Amino acid sequence: MTPRNPLNPADGPMVWIDCEMTGLNPEKDKILEIAVLITNGDLETVDEGVSYIIRTEKKVLDSMDEWCINQHGSSGLTSSCLSSPHTHDYVSKAVLAYVKKWVSTPRTAVLAGNSVHADRSFLVKEMPELVDWLHYRIVDVSSIKELALRWFKNPSQKTPRLYESDHRALSDIHGSITELKWYRENLFVKPLPVPDKSQPPTAP
Repeated sequence: MTPRNPLNPADGPMVWIDCEMTGLNPEKDKILEIAVLITNGDLETVDEGVSYIIRTEKKVLDSMDEWCINQHGSSGLTSSCLSSPHTHDYVSKAVLAYVKKWVSTPRTAVLAGNSVHADRSFLVKEMPELVDWLHYRIVDVSSIKELALRWFKNPSQKTPRLYESDHRALSDIHGSITELKWYRENLFVKPLPVPDKSQPPTAP
């Protein structure tokens, strides 16, 4: 990967984040794993990204619902949480430092991901300084997916299944970027130029 310089606002920075949690309720559940990957507005990555697993007590992991116990157990995340050297405080600071390294101007990078509003609700509670560094707008790829399902109903226009989620944070981000690239290339078209109404019409 070609070394890149930090992104400026004109680059349209996007901070892609995916979290794996003990559940979906930010009031009682916790982040277990977080990955961050940064792209410019053309979806070009600045580097390979970072991923951290947060050390979590066994009693917290044992209290997860059946889906999380099965999924995180089979993926290896549960055992990794028990042995991880990284505390929540360490991960919070490391992630924020990584984002600031590539996006030095606050509130210019948008948060991006699949159903990323859910991740954001956990970040607001657990990593508020990170949320405060980002722009208030988000790019949620799942919103585009839902619109594509409604607007392009012809089987020949159907969005292909672009990746299989393994519910591990960094690979899910790569899948989300792949998906958005497909939408950009296949569904988004450049608008026609807007006529300059200040000029007299051209004679036929």
